[in-house]
Amino acid sequence: MHIGHIAAVHQAKRQCDGVLLAVSGYAGDRGDQIGLNLEKRFRYTRETFKDDALVVVGKIDETGIPRYPEGWQQWLILLEQLIEEKCEVQTPKLTIFVGEKVYQEQLNKLRPAWKVELIDRQLLPLSASMVRENPLKYWQKIARPFRRHFSKNILIAGSASGGKTTLVKDLARSYGSPFSLEYARHYQEKYNVLDEELNGRDYMYLLTNQYRQTSNEIEGTANNGLVFADTNSTVTKAYIDWYLTTDAKKAKESGKSLISQEELAALNSQYQLIVQQEKWDLIFIIPPVTKYVDDQFRDMSMATESIRWAFHHHLVKLFVEAGLEEKMVFLDVESTEADPQGFYGRYVMAQEVIEGRLNVKVW
Repeated sequence: MHIGHIAAVHQAKRQCDGVLLAVSGYAGDRGDQIGLNLEKRFRYTRETFKDDALVVVGKIDETGIPRYPEGWQQWLILLEQLIEEKCEVQTPKLTIFVGEKVYQEQLNKLRPAWKVELIDRQLLPLSASMVRENPLKYWQKIARPFRRHFSKNILIAGSASGGKTTLVKDLARSYGSPFSLEYARHYQEKYNVLDEELNGRDYMYLLTNQYRQTSNEIEGTANNGLVFADTNSTVTKAYIDWYLTTDAKKAKESGKSLISQEELAALNSQYQLIVQQEKWDLIFIIPPVTKYVDDQFRDMSMATESIRWAFHHHLVKLFVEAGLEEKMVFLDVESTEADPQGFYGRYVMAQEVIEGRLNVKVW
């Protein structure tokens, strides 16, 4: 839905006493092919007009009827059922607003008692096809609830003390975009909890609130088509594996597991639920080549090179298992005398990848 559709609804609303907006489609239609199935379009459209008392949104599922143009009679029966369900009005008194001349001609022939109006599409010459082909170009013209579907979401991931937070902030500033930082840091500072002290209950909060925090940025008004995030459910799962599972504790020779099998099963179930809902267009992986800094919360036993790389490889393995391998880009850059830890090189490389893969330039 774009502002051309919204203008059409406003035209109908102001010419009549109210509008029933029928969201129509079928399994496998053009929307479904890009991940916007009928149910999702219906919900996003209803959200668009949630504060408009003169607009009622309904849906028509065309899956069981012949495809256009053969299914007119069956489709009209479904429309009349929707009108009867949603509106207290007799169908002969209806005005039907359509966007195509051929629709107007068919309706005049099949329902001569109805008044059929052709929407003035010259007010805004924009089509849904144009939006689908280049959503960022037409970003401001997309209805806000639909923007979350077209948002390009970029994740920065890696082991601790790799410069993720700084890179996320720098990239977000460069593109004028919102960002979501690591929720665990906020949580640990608030409750004064160290890395190695987090338990199953803590990690349940981290999984849930990291996802909600990032979703809020994707759905927020500041989203300009790009959203950057430091950490996601997969990174949190890597820490769960490292600190809470029996095998990880044995590997670190730190004694008894901090979590029961029941709690671990609940965490794994929550992780699987969340990782399937996340949508990433790029995942930048920062290798553990930087200096490990003690920030008073980090577990300094993870500062050794071998442990940092072991955690890194486990994290990469989890991303692959989640089916995200094609989204991953390793920010491997050569160190220089001017940039010994590669911070600037990774910043430049990330911009080059964003331009190459997402066709978005800084300038």
